[in-house]
Amino acid sequence: MQKKNLAALVASLFIVPVAAHADVTIYGFLSGAIESTKATGNGDSSKDYTSRSRVTDNNSRIGFKGSEDLGNGLKAIWQVESSLRNFEQGGTNDKGESATFATRNTFVGLESADFGRVLLGQYDSAYKTLSGSGNKALGIDILADTTASTFNKSSVNGRGEERVKNSVHWYSPKWAGFQLGASWGVDENRLQDNTNKSSVDAKRLSLGLAYNWEALTLSTGWDRRYDTAVKANTNTIYDGSKNTPADANGSSGKNVSLYNIAASYKFDFGTYVGGYYEWATYDQVGGGQLKQDDWLIALGQDFGAASVKLGYGQLGSLKNVATGINGDDFKAKQWLLGGTYNLSKTTQVLAYYTKITNNAKANANFANNAINGLVAGNSPQTFGLGLKVAF
Repeated sequence: MQKKNLAALVASLFIVPVAAHADVTIYGFLSGAIESTKATGNGDSSKDYTSRSRVTDNNSRIGFKGSEDLGNGLKAIWQVESSLRNFEQGGTNDKGESATFATRNTFVGLESADFGRVLLGQYDSAYKTLSGSGNKALGIDILADTTASTFNKSSVNGRGEERVKNSVHWYSPKWAGFQLGASWGVDENRLQDNTNKSSVDAKRLSLGLAYNWEALTLSTGWDRRYDTAVKANTNTIYDGSKNTPADANGSSGKNVSLYNIAASYKFDFGTYVGGYYEWATYDQVGGGQLKQDDWLIALGQDFGAASVKLGYGQLGSLKNVATGINGDDFKAKQWLLGGTYNLSKTTQVLAYYTKITNNAKANANFANNAINGLVAGNSPQTFGLGLKVAF
């Protein structure tokens, strides 16, 4: 009898917490691949990333989320999402950096059918969420969560996308297929611009608008980083925080602005067609404004449990550079071809090939599993076979 009572007591200790947190959802996936990868072409063999095999993690993650009904149609919502990146080598990437808790979209907020969702924490910008790779209905990142993804601020397309730290976000309810979003990332560093004798406020504002009607999705977005400049005659952000002492010389009153439009349609017979266009204006340290655009065409075809995907993206010339500098040297292009096969609702095998061709001063890199220390002018390419299991 005492053994039965003890067993019942132990069981109750586990039952009570489960009941108290019954609305908590655990989700995520593990995805890995074996790849053959190299990056060559700038003319200096000593700087080549020579051909090699590597085992990669394809953006694996784990998340916890939940909500509490506050009455009158109002809910408190929360989410903690963490990267499981580089699980294949113990959680440490090629730079020696280790994954930590809450590295991905993590927030607390409120949700209502009338006003939508307000989030506070670290979250993808409205520009990314509604008019970029984060919009699953748009589906423009056809090989998302693989090395062959093309959307990243350091890749060929989606260069305005960002997961914004120290941020507040609002996403409206859907009104007749339309949804609007806005993001505000605050600048807690407030570096000193010693050139202009002022403190900068490098806040980030982002807007996104999406429309979905059955198989058609349309979107547009705007994103601006205030008091932020690029190095003269480049598209590389001037990062004053890396200076000693930290400063933002020449960045006060300058901005980096990006705009995009996108569209996609999926036919009843399984054919997907998508297009994306983005353009950027970069204020330079020292004066003047540079411009650059990028675009992508994506195709897909479903065959039952299988899907084949093809994409081509291009990063254009850097315009308004100084005399003697060739803006075409900053161009890059990317081909991607892949396929998936669903073994079940949660398990998928995948194969992909992608190649980025960088001109002399371009260093566009893989959106995921980027090559560490990629040299401008080298062109990365990879072929991969992988397995993804969701939970």
